[in-house]
Amino acid sequence: MTLYLVAIMWASAVILPFLWALRISLIPTYTTFVSFFPKSLSELSFVNYRYLLFRTKFPRWMINSVLVSGGATLLNVLACSMLGYVLARKRLPGANVMFTMVLALLMVPYHILVIALYLGLSKVHLTNSLFGVILPLSANAFGVFLMRQYIMMIPSSYEEAALVDGCSRIGALFRIVLPQALPAIGILTVTMFMETWNNFILPLVMLTRDSMKTVTVGIADLAFQTLNTNWGVLMAGSLLGAVPTVLVFVLFNRYFLRGLTLHGGLK
Repeated sequence: MTLYLVAIMWASAVILPFLWALRISLIPTYTTFVSFFPKSLSELSFVNYRYLLFRTKFPRWMINSVLVSGGATLLNVLACSMLGYVLARKRLPGANVMFTMVLALLMVPYHILVIALYLGLSKVHLTNSLFGVILPLSANAFGVFLMRQYIMMIPSSYEEAALVDGCSRIGALFRIVLPQALPAIGILTVTMFMETWNNFILPLVMLTRDSMKTVTVGIADLAFQTLNTNWGVLMAGSLLGAVPTVLVFVLFNRYFLRGLTLHGGLK
């Protein structure tokens, strides 16, 4: 009984902020001090959503975020899977040293690299371009660590049998190893998409044109466009901006939950 009460309290603490944001987004207001329950349905209005979709560049910001997050996630899965496979099978001289360096990168705060990234990418004229944001996010030390640990639990005899049958090494990776590593790929896809979607500092530094901004930077700009912050519009933007991450989690939920157990090999 106690566990149920704790679960209900935890669920309420998680859901209540979303319900409060939804309540504020449905009324034209410049304040958050409103009653939680409306006096009548006539108080509710979609004016904030109409303003957001038709009088700001929010749709363009959403498209930019989808392109950046989707591109970075795809490159992450590809790069981390290949490097994790090489480190797991130790096909590279100094693989253990390289893996130690990957672990060391996990301890480096991401934000201290932003200035160096900006200086480097500005020299190749990649500022104010979506690719300039995708490129630094296209590989991740956590992803390499995750894929390496999962692939190590997959018996190498499967791919060796494929090699004997004439399959190439890259073919064995994509046809034998990665299909067995789908749970780990599911975890990597969900975490990298959410991390990239919520990334604020890199798009803020790299993208200065209004039409090139991502949704996180664009919503933040809306808060400072006027002296009085329109909280209704901000809450509407925050709720719409969370939809893609929820969809990605729902789509990869099965693989994500299977990946938390980290079981390798064929069933």
